[in-house]
Amino acid sequence: MREPDRTPIQRRDILTGKLKQAEPRFLHISSAIVTTRPERAPDIARRLAALPGTEVHAVQGGKIVLVLEGDSVGEIGGRLAEISVMEEVFSANLVFEQVLPADEKEALA
Repeated sequence: MREPDRTPIQRRDILTGKLKQAEPRFLHISSAIVTTRPERAPDIARRLAALPGTEVHAVQGGKIVLVLEGDSVGEIGGRLAEISVMEEVFSANLVFEQVLPADEKEALA
């Protein structure tokens, strides 16, 4: 049996996605709502769609619905933090998160 890693984890590592894992064991799927000015929403949605692991599912008024996928909570959190500081973005809020075992990732593909 393998001994668990006892390296201290810093909160900043989790938030910035720098926490390294030996292998991805889980697939994290989250949804988020991003708010901006209604007239800027289409442009912001295009910028968001260009981010890795990010899909735009709806744009209505000043609200953009996203689905974010990643190997860790830190990766999702880091991307959401990156989105929240983009110019012309008012807010980026996580709405839902689902965690699946990595072997289910292939089953969903």
